[in-house]
Amino acid sequence: MKNTCYYVMLLCTLFCLAACNNDDNGGNSSANVDKPISLIGNEASPYQQRMEVPVVKDQSMFIVHSTNKYGVTYTEEWNKELRAQRWAAYAITDLNAVTNWNRNNWRGVIWKGAYWDGDPFQEDSIIPYMYRTHASDHYNNGFDRGHIVNSLDRLMSQNANGQTFYLSNMQPQLNAFNAGIWLNMENWVHNLGFNKQKRKTLYIVKGGTITPTASVPNPLLTSDEIYAMTRRSCSIPVPRFFWMAILRQDRNEEYQGIAFWAEHRSNQDTNIKNYTISIDELETRTGIDFFPNLPDDVEAKVEAKRELTDWSW
Repeated sequence: MKNTCYYVMLLCTLFCLAACNNDDNGGNSSANVDKPISLIGNEASPYQQRMEVPVVKDQSMFIVHSTNKYGVTYTEEWNKELRAQRWAAYAITDLNAVTNWNRNNWRGVIWKGAYWDGDPFQEDSIIPYMYRTHASDHYNNGFDRGHIVNSLDRLMSQNANGQTFYLSNMQPQLNAFNAGIWLNMENWVHNLGFNKQKRKTLYIVKGGTITPTASVPNPLLTSDEIYAMTRRSCSIPVPRFFWMAILRQDRNEEYQGIAFWAEHRSNQDTNIKNYTISIDELETRTGIDFFPNLPDDVEAKVEAKRELTDWSW
C-alpha cells in the first residue's frame, strides 16, 4: 500500500511539472489569455521610463492601462483637481498594429461584467470616485465624448479596445471638430502607425489644453463660450485647443518628430499640414516636456524641427 501511494504521488508530481513546463513554453497558460490590467500611483511609476511618456507633474495621478498579452494600451496623466486628463501617451509597434477586434463588435456582448449594446463608455474605476469624471458629466452637454487615444489604434484585442472607452480617455469635443480636423489627424496617425514599412515604432502623445501657460493663458473655453456653441452647460473643463506630439523611430533607427495644434471649433479642413508645429513649440504652448527619455542630443535635434518632407501626406 505504501508503494502504491508513493507511485501515485510521483505521477502527480510529474504531471504537474509537465504542465508547468507546457505553460512556460506558451501552452495553455493564463499568461496567454488577454486580461485588462490598470495601475495607478507607485505601481504605475516604473512606466514613466517609457519612451512616449512625458514628464509627469508631482501632484498628478499617473495611470497605466494595459493587457497581459499586448502590454501597455496607453498611459495618462490625470489632474484630480480639474477631473481632467492632461495627456495620454501610447506606442504603435509590430506587436500591437494588428486587428483582432472591430468597434462594431460591441453590440450584444458582455465585457467587464456588463452587457453592451454599443460602445462601452464607462467610468475609469482606477481613479478614486471623487476625482474621476462620471457618465453624468458627459450627458446632454452638447459635446461628443472625444477619444484622445484613438480606439482605431487599439484593435489588438477586445480588452485593449475597451480600455480606450474609459471616460478618463475622453475630452469634450464639438462634433464638427471631433468628426472633422481631429478625425483627419487621427487617421493620418493611424495610417502611419499601421504601415510597418514607414516606422519601427511610432510614439504618440495627445491631449487638450487644461492648464494655463505664458503662451496660452486661457486654455479652457468659458461657460459663456460653451453656451454660445452648444446652448448648454458642461460640468467638466472644455479645452480651447487640442494637440498631438508624434515621434517616429524608422527602420534605420533614426528619429523624426512633428506636432499638431488645432483650435477647438467647427473645422472640416483636410489639409492637416496647416496645423503642424515643432515639438519645441508645442512644449512652450502646453508646458509639457515631451519625450524626456530620448538621449538629450537626439531630443534637442528632433524637437526643434518641423520638417514636412520627413513625412508622407
